[in-house]
Order: sequence, then C-alpha cells, then structure tokens
Amino acid sequence: MPDDLGDQLVTVRRNNEIAMATVQSLTSLQGLLNERWRDTHTQQADRALTVLAGELSALLPEARTVLAELGDVSDAASAISADRTDQWRQALALSARYDALRSAQQTFVSAALFPPDQARVTIRVTPEARGLVLDYGHVREPEQYYAELGTGAANRRDDQLSETRVVEGRVVFSSHTDRPARARPWASGDTIIDMRFVTRDDVIAWVPTVRQLTGARDEHQARMLDEARAEAERLPGDEPQPFLRTGRTMPPPPAALLDRLAREEMGEPV
Repeated sequence: MPDDLGDQLVTVRRNNEIAMATVQSLTSLQGLLNERWRDTHTQQADRALTVLAGELSALLPEARTVLAELGDVSDAASAISADRTDQWRQALALSARYDALRSAQQTFVSAALFPPDQARVTIRVTPEARGLVLDYGHVREPEQYYAELGTGAANRRDDQLSETRVVEGRVVFSSHTDRPARARPWASGDTIIDMRFVTRDDVIAWVPTVRQLTGARDEHQARMLDEARAEAERLPGDEPQPFLRTGRTMPPPPAALLDRLAREEMGEPV
C-alpha cells in the first residue's frame, strides 16, 4: 500500500466535489439564460413585428408600381415576349423580400406564443403559429376573401355540406366538402401572385402585433359563433320553439286563390 493513498483519495474526492459543484452552477446558469432568452423573445416580439410592419409599408408601394408595369406577365417566358424583363427581375426581387418578411413574421410570433421548453432547442415555427399568421396576420378581415374561414351561410362554399346544431347550449358545427379547400389567396404558394393580391385597392395588408393578431382571431371566432348560433336557432328541431307548444295559426288563403283552385279542379279554363 502506498503511503500517500489517503492523500490521493482525499484529492480525488475533492476534485469530484468541485466538478459536481461546477456542473450544478453551470446548469443553474443555463436555466437562467434560457428563461431570459424566452422572456426576451416574448417581450420584444412586438418591437420586431413593428419593424416588419414598416418594411411592409415601404415594400407595398414599390410592388404596386412594378406589378402595374408588369401587367399580366406571370413567368419569365412571358416577360421576354412582352419585353418586360427588367420589371420581371424587379418583381422577383420584391417577392423575395416579401417572402422573407412573412417568414420572419411567423418566426417572431412562434417564439412569442410558443417558445421552446428546452434551452438547447432553437426557434422553430410551430403549426399553430403558422396557421395563426396565415389566417389573420396577412390581411385584415380575411373572411371577406377566404370563405373557408367562415361557418355561416353567407360564407359557405357551394360544394360544402354542413350541419349546425345546438347541443347542451353549445353550437356544434360540422362540415365536409367534395373537394379540398382552396388555398388562401394571399398565400397561394406563388409569392408574386400573393403580392398581386395584397396590393389590391380593396385589401389591407398588415403585420399585426401579437395582441392584434390574437385579437383578430378572437373577434373572428366570436362572429363565427354568433352566426352559427343564429343559423342553428333557425333550423327546425334543434331546440324547442315557443310556437311548437301552442301551434301556429296560418292566415286563411285569399278568396281568389280558392276560386282558381276550384276551377282547376273542375277542369274549367283558368
């Protein structure tokens, strides 16, 4: 047995304790930094979105001018044939800026509303944030241009089969269609087409703050609920109506109608 075995054991134990204390300190620091990181994204998201709103305000006039000069050109071949290659290149550059703007918007909203729980997870756009921005973060009052957002009879597509019922005081709406829902006209997959839509005179394009975004969603859902409830109350058998208990008294038919029906029954010319 070496004479300094005890000293070696004490040294190893001391080093292990120092390493464990270091790991605990770093773990606590990592958690604190992650919490600060989450708070920064949540609290500063509106500032970032406000910057994007300014970018959009500067981009839209340029896009209107270029798209007006471009006309109905929709691809490079058409641009060459129409001698509008410069306008086509400008439109492509503007569309790239617009696409990057919308991607950044989704990232900021996702980081603010759905921040990752783990410190090492980078920001990823969640499906919830993507859908929220696509539905309510591109244009104001989107249900005017995209009927699939609505549930009322005024917003229903011709091929949509639906049923609205009141169950235990709640409105239950179900629907299905014979074909898939069409793409949002401001998110068609072609950025130039999207820019054509958001630069229309009757469309108000925007980059809302987080509160404005969630507020637009809540207001829209409240309107849908009111429309669905009103429609459900008009459907027979959904819930008891006062006239069903006592019956309804129909007004008597006019004498001219009775005379015409009698003459038709007797075979006389009317």
